[in-house]
Amino acid sequence: MPMLSLLPLLLAVAPLDTGTVPTATVIKVAGELGYVSTAGNSSVQTLSFGDRLSVKSRDLTISQSFNVVHGRNKEQVVTSLWRAALRADIALRPTFGLYGVLTYERNVFAGLERRIGNTIGVASQLLKTDRDKATVEGGFSLTSQRGVAGRGRDFDFLGGRAAGFFSHLLNNKASISQLVEVLPNFKQTADLRINTESILSAPITKQISVRLSYVVRYDGLPEPGFLTTDRLFVSGMQVSL
Repeated sequence: MPMLSLLPLLLAVAPLDTGTVPTATVIKVAGELGYVSTAGNSSVQTLSFGDRLSVKSRDLTISQSFNVVHGRNKEQVVTSLWRAALRADIALRPTFGLYGVLTYERNVFAGLERRIGNTIGVASQLLKTDRDKATVEGGFSLTSQRGVAGRGRDFDFLGGRAAGFFSHLLNNKASISQLVEVLPNFKQTADLRINTESILSAPITKQISVRLSYVVRYDGLPEPGFLTTDRLFVSGMQVSL
């Protein structure tokens, strides 16, 4: 199956800007960093790093995200998780639009050398108030997966994506959010993936926040010899510009 990115297809149907009134471009940047080091009876060092960048101009928003978690125990690597995404959103109406996303994932400790996904679909905003926001998304995907040499599987497949996102402002500063993502494989129904992420963010200053996240990733058909579920708790600082 040819794994061409679906993002150019989405951008090709973007509405043309025929107006003459200029619109300001909005740029948002955020970086996250967390580090844990222990010594004595146990010697463990874990580093988590991530960034998010978004550029919005009229009805088009381009966003990028990157996350890595790297851990060592007694000079030996015990965890190495890499995730990246490039996304385009086109607003057709104030509460409805199209999206396309290109994703990359690597987790050798789960037998995954790499997984590249191309998804295109629709997004709808169900709720937007001063404190609450809720959106749902649905679409189709093309995925290319390569397992670790000698332990994983190599295959390409057509799949789907259904996702929901909810956020709530606890007060004028702190907020909580929840993401649920379901990724079926139309070629092998047993290969159902479900991702969830729960986030608590509490600003210290206007630009700096404490961020706690709990991620669960379920794979109904893991690589041979590996477990179905990975859980990850990360605490760190977030800097927004």
